[in-house]
Amino acid sequence: MSTENVSVNFKCPKCGCAIISLPDDHTDESHAACKECGADFGPYGDIKKRAVDLVKSEVNRTIKEAFKGVKGFKIT
Repeated sequence: MSTENVSVNFKCPKCGCAIISLPDDHTDESHAACKECGADFGPYGDIKKRAVDLVKSEVNRTIKEAFKGVKGFKIT
């Protein structure tokens, strides 16, 4: 089985910075903040879940597009 890395790009809606700041001993409950302006993004676990959901959605879209028009193949 092969594995591939997936990157999710993130930008602060306030200042556009792409770096999240977390405490050294962070957990999923730790709040993430923008490294540049300090804007609070909420719990790190929520951010990870949103990233996973975005990746799953993109993978499903890509698979549907790749098999579009193939008889007997349907992804729901």
